[in-house]
Amino acid sequence: MDLKQELALIKKAQTGDRQALGELWDTITPKLFGYLINTLQDKVLAEDLLQTTWLKAINALPGFKAQGVSISAWLFAIARNECKQHWRKGGHEVPLDENLHDAAAANANQTEQNLLIEQLLAQLSQEDRELIRLRYISGLPINEIAKILNINFVAARVRLHRAIAKARGAMNS
Repeated sequence: MDLKQELALIKKAQTGDRQALGELWDTITPKLFGYLINTLQDKVLAEDLLQTTWLKAINALPGFKAQGVSISAWLFAIARNECKQHWRKGGHEVPLDENLHDAAAANANQTEQNLLIEQLLAQLSQEDRELIRLRYISGLPINEIAKILNINFVAARVRLHRAIAKARGAMNS
């Protein structure tokens, strides 16, 4: 969806058009949910924060003005703040899902790759992990990442480049 289509949907949603809001939901939610699952490592919690994010966005939607920010960047910023709020309340513990951990892997290579990626991300700083999640897991462009993180485009690009270099270095060691 391009920015013009997105703005048209936002205007309709701001006037109460549920179908337009549904289209925005359908377009943005898969990437937003993937970001939350990867960040929180807990599907149930990710679902809860996804709902909280959308609820806050819907309540604030009448006052939303694009001003160069896409609605997906706005939603990712809300979700990121919800994660921080959860962690501030002491929610750092990741529950053990025995069914998930005891189940035989249907695709052992994919499981090994996922474990390698998780181990690699664990070696990076929180800021570097956040940049990589936003860019490669959520698929956001650098200009939107910059807006989410409240930094300029060049700083976002440089920080992402450095995070990738650190990840490569960690992978090679």
